[in-house]
Amino acid sequence: MDILIFVIALSVLVLVHEFGHFFAAKITGVRVEEFGLGLPPKIFGKKLWGTEWSLNWLPIGGFCKLYGENDEEKEKFAFNNKNPWQKGLIVLGGVFMNMVLAITIFAVVYTILGIPTETDRVKIIGVAKNSPAEIAGLKVDDWVQKVNGVEIKKGNELINEVGKYKGKKIKLTIFENNKIIEKEMLVRDNPPAGEGSLGVVISNTEMTPIRWWEFYKGIGAGFKEAYFWGKIILDGVTKMVGGLFVGQVPKDVTGPIGMFNATSSIRMNQGFLAVIHFFGVVSVNLAVVNVLPFPALDGGRIIFVIYELIFRKKANQKFETLVNNLGMVILLSMIVLISAGDVMRLFK
Repeated sequence: MDILIFVIALSVLVLVHEFGHFFAAKITGVRVEEFGLGLPPKIFGKKLWGTEWSLNWLPIGGFCKLYGENDEEKEKFAFNNKNPWQKGLIVLGGVFMNMVLAITIFAVVYTILGIPTETDRVKIIGVAKNSPAEIAGLKVDDWVQKVNGVEIKKGNELINEVGKYKGKKIKLTIFENNKIIEKEMLVRDNPPAGEGSLGVVISNTEMTPIRWWEFYKGIGAGFKEAYFWGKIILDGVTKMVGGLFVGQVPKDVTGPIGMFNATSSIRMNQGFLAVIHFFGVVSVNLAVVNVLPFPALDGGRIIFVIYELIFRKKANQKFETLVNNLGMVILLSMIVLISAGDVMRLFK
């Protein structure tokens, strides 16, 4: 069940991204040679409206193949013969659609659950199975007031305070069923992917229900949530890339296996709507990562578009193709290494 949910959700995110390229190409008059569901090898394909629509064996994501994207074609409907503004629109179409999808997901979730309103209390909204929190008897809807006597009002305060005691026991002061009680538990030093040191999901917000005609409030919350996660993810990626230049190995970076574990944990502990929200965050992540100026990513292709815009001439096609192919090799190698790290964490 979890595998099916994960494959479908990830495929939808990638397909939405590729449809962004597809729609932008159609608007600007570029021929789309093939739009694939899944990744090759191909099962079968059918040509409609000038595009081959294919079904492929690897059931994750998809692709959009543009005419003249990697070759020096002369026809007016070739990608390489469009002006820089049109190329830029096509290249960034996927990023735009991922953000639109994320905003839509957040808006739907908040319209159903209510608008999040910030408070000065930290509430437990999920407890992982066999975690220190479950063993200690923490429950959903408990409120955390103190950690070893230190007052807690925000989620990051709880995370930072608990982080000081990894591998040690702590005492949490909890407000439960109109009673203040203390519970002792161990802070895990190396928690499973998708879980924190205590195995709880926390929030300092409460959901304020809205009426059906107030759906615009859900849309507004969707935009705010997308901006919130975009800022966090961009900050994290920037710090990670900066660390690479000074020899710091990235930590807590996860790949498809880690994402699957997180999906499974979220579904079991928080429910299906929380899984949908999680993939809204993943959609923002795809948008942010794809806009980075790295070869093979959309941001890397934009570099060549900017070059053409500034110098009024196209970059060497063979050089651009070589750079993008090299970037793809590096990206695939990184995915393999990150996945290997995920597997090692599973065994640990």
